[in-house]
Amino acid sequence: MREIIEKQKGLILVSLSPDRLVPNITELLREAGENRPVLLSTKAAEIEPVLDQIEISMGDPPFALLSRMPRLRWVQLWSAGADLIQRFPELRDLPFRLCSASGIHGQQLTEHVFGLILAWNRGFPAAFAAQKRREWLNTEDRLIRVLSGKTMLILGFGAIGEQIARTSLVFGMTAIGLRRTPSKDSAPPGVRLESAEKLRDFLPQADYVVNILPATPDTRHIFGEPEFCRMKPEALYINVGRGATTGEAALIKALESKQIAGALLDVTEQEPLPAGSPLWDMDNVILTSHYAGRHPEYGRLALDLALENLGRYVRGEPLKNPVDKNRGY
Repeated sequence: MREIIEKQKGLILVSLSPDRLVPNITELLREAGENRPVLLSTKAAEIEPVLDQIEISMGDPPFALLSRMPRLRWVQLWSAGADLIQRFPELRDLPFRLCSASGIHGQQLTEHVFGLILAWNRGFPAAFAAQKRREWLNTEDRLIRVLSGKTMLILGFGAIGEQIARTSLVFGMTAIGLRRTPSKDSAPPGVRLESAEKLRDFLPQADYVVNILPATPDTRHIFGEPEFCRMKPEALYINVGRGATTGEAALIKALESKQIAGALLDVTEQEPLPAGSPLWDMDNVILTSHYAGRHPEYGRLALDLALENLGRYVRGEPLKNPVDKNRGY
């Protein structure tokens, strides 16, 4: 019987560039996967001959090929966002399970958010530019901001949002989290959790609006002119989620008209940001190039999660971070 089960086991495909592979990844996956064979490849020419053998796809899966894998049962992403699957509607009704790497981004994204905010509040961009000019900058008190007593509104309150909220409390801030289905019992102590439908109600209270929403058909341009008009003139808009959730033309208009004080952006609607975008030259914008989720041990964090899920898979237990293929999160 054991021999029959062994023959039924399919292939684990890992699609990652060589620089993102953790040492001994093949051996670790084979051990956790009950000796399933492992193929490390991102090349269609190497993957296509074994499409009928692939049971599990990990990493950055070849979405265009997934519908041609008759044995595919599970896809484990190396990213928290699953928005790429929306480009392949033919995959939505296929029986494979999809899981994200949600939960491994909280530390670095939290540090990035507060790094951007502190850079703005302490006038670091101007100070760095003055340093290059060998100029001793005299900064006025009125240009400096502090976090204590301010309110942070977090859109898309999940594991990352919770860590950002907890950190905001350390700075003496008030934290309000918005999610589609809030549960008062799931809010960390000191954090107010409300329905995402109340976004416009809470915007006038916020000094910092942090967007960590995923990109889905429901969230496309969810933040636009009506939302910016509800914000305080001294408020900051921070987006470290997905650029498609923001109406960029509305954002630019709000920045140009001083409807809001500024924007701190790690993501933009088109990436890389086109050279002709006004965002490049705005004094009230700080841009980073979509690396808020980077971590020096990212590969190990993602593999550890994949190995835990692989153990659950072979034992027939529920997988962590399941994604609804229709909703995209």
